[in-house]
Amino acid sequence: MLQRFSCAEDYLEAHRQQTGQGPIDPVRVVRPFAIRRAVDWFHDNFDGQLIYALKANPSAYVISTLLTSNINRFDVASLKEIELVLDQAPEATLYYMNPVKSRAHIRAAYFQHGVRRFAVDHKDEVEKILKVTQGAKDLTLFVRLHCNDQGSVLPLGQKYGVQGPEALELLQMVRADAAKLGVTFHVGSQALVPGRFSQAMEHVAQLVRRAGVTAEILNVGGGFPSWYQEGERGDLTPYTQSINSALKDMPLVCDAEVYAEPGRALVAEAESLIVRVDARRGSELFINDGGYGILFDGAHSDWVFPTRLVGALPNADKLTPFSFWGPTCDAADHLKGPFYLPERVQEGDYLEIYKTGAYGWSMSSRFNGFGSYDMIELEDEGMHSNYLPASQSSQDLKIS
Repeated sequence: MLQRFSCAEDYLEAHRQQTGQGPIDPVRVVRPFAIRRAVDWFHDNFDGQLIYALKANPSAYVISTLLTSNINRFDVASLKEIELVLDQAPEATLYYMNPVKSRAHIRAAYFQHGVRRFAVDHKDEVEKILKVTQGAKDLTLFVRLHCNDQGSVLPLGQKYGVQGPEALELLQMVRADAAKLGVTFHVGSQALVPGRFSQAMEHVAQLVRRAGVTAEILNVGGGFPSWYQEGERGDLTPYTQSINSALKDMPLVCDAEVYAEPGRALVAEAESLIVRVDARRGSELFINDGGYGILFDGAHSDWVFPTRLVGALPNADKLTPFSFWGPTCDAADHLKGPFYLPERVQEGDYLEIYKTGAYGWSMSSRFNGFGSYDMIELEDEGMHSNYLPASQSSQDLKIS
């Protein structure tokens, strides 16, 4: 059971009273209520069901929170992810959505763990699955189709997704060999153009009709964004509206299953990170986590996470732009920001960096001997929630 505090200030005070100093390692903060809120939003706004892609955050508290929020479907990409889910949720339904899988993993997934749902984007993968499963007749195979992923921060189409005549042949092949045919696509991670979903669905519908098949399942994939830039608020409503409006024209069987995989959008707000300032050099702050840790995306994808100086009163100080250096010896360990903080920030201060719940823990490493974290739960609200009006986000800061 994690220790629970009302806010970062209360945690730091309790830590100092107990140890005589502030925490040495970065502190990973979890807010499970943020996951439940995000799930509720999708249940209210999306005309389908949810699958959670474990890669976004494979933590035990995430899995347990999703289970209590009536999410028991998980997208897994490896045997280790399969085992991780089933250890905690033996009755979960697993979707092995990595389009390229080893034979050994397919065999273990099917025969040892009861996985029956696999993604493919090439005929060789279909043949591999059929051979390894000894011609199984209870397979659901999802054909991953290529789509336009322009406008996403992290496009995926160069690696996965069948297109052209090969797509038609693969749809027909799977229709003949699988118990159920699913179609899926991915508009890219952190997709910033809501209309890409309806465009992809129109494209998929055309391919399915040209192939002369019908599908029992549509999975519109992930890509639902979280907005990181300080002061920037996003609305996911146009995304679900784009999908919902396009569903009526999909060539699906009656009572077809429809799924989405909003991984980032479900867990980004569920974590923040408390870091210590170890040095200041002008407008550069050296902190004790960075691009080889939970702040990976800040260094490699230029996310500008909402950030505040712990202990500072909202709107009490004029804010100044800073960049961050992580603790390792690598010059790539740099978050250019800008991160807006009070001009008075100095060595020994603590910062809380928000919206680190998606991919931060997944990507963190032990490079240079760093990567150790304390872990606590906080009850207060984070900054710039996708799911709350501006007036309800208790830590919102106005940039001066």
